[in-house]
Amino acid sequence: MSFGKRIIDVAYSRCHCERTKRAKQSRIHFLKGIKVKIILREKVDNLGERGEIVQVASGYARNFLLPKSLALRATSGNIKQWEERERIVQQRKERGKLKALKIAQKLKKVRLILERDMGEEGKLFGVVTSQDIVQEIKKKLKLEIDHRKVNLEEPIRVIGIKEVSLKLHPEVEVSLEVEVKKKEQNVQETK
Repeated sequence: MSFGKRIIDVAYSRCHCERTKRAKQSRIHFLKGIKVKIILREKVDNLGERGEIVQVASGYARNFLLPKSLALRATSGNIKQWEERERIVQQRKERGKLKALKIAQKLKKVRLILERDMGEEGKLFGVVTSQDIVQEIKKKLKLEIDHRKVNLEEPIRVIGIKEVSLKLHPEVEVSLEVEVKKKEQNVQETK
């Protein structure tokens, strides 16, 4: 290779390098204003709810939403996959709601009676808690219910009838009558 040819090659590479650098900078500048479509995985304040397809600035998506797994790129494959997931989740919710409605139908007919020891002033020894109510439901109806679904502000400390609500599902709530009675003592006299 001659000396003259080498100078031309070096000059061309510098020129080419500068051209590509300018081209890259102009592309970056151009990308700053581009909006991209994304699917939100979670609710994002001032942007949208879970599952919505929204347009945001490319930098916001690239630097914040995507790294924190708050969103997915809205490609055709991701949209189909997201719709399939949402359909499956919706089916699960419907099954859970139907199950809760069946349990609610059974519980509407029931009145729970709990017997406890009592002091002279009409106060109970101990208290009736949500766990006691769930155990009584299990004995009487053979239903498994989580004690956290029983909405009891404070434990029952006196004898009487109290209305207690059970939130079996976000859309299904049933009220239940709980009666607390004095435990009858069987005193047998021996002669």
